[in-house]
Amino acid sequence: MKEDLKTAEKAISIAMFKVIELYYSQKVAVTWRDIYLFLHIPEHIWIDEDDLDEKIIIENDEALEMMREMLIARFNTLH
Repeated sequence: MKEDLKTAEKAISIAMFKVIELYYSQKVAVTWRDIYLFLHIPEHIWIDEDDLDEKIIIENDEALEMMREMLIARFNTLH
């Protein structure tokens, strides 16, 4: 069961990164709220998070890679 949770968390972090990567490729800023809504993640999971409407600005490929690493680390430490 715990392994299933880790697999699901990894899939979510990858999906979130893909959304950020998509917006980055279009040179458009995105917010965490945008990402959660795009992925149809239930609101009760994320509604109390800080900075939901703060723009995530990725200026270069290195920053994009750092965001990927941050997302993976974030979901690996949530439990």
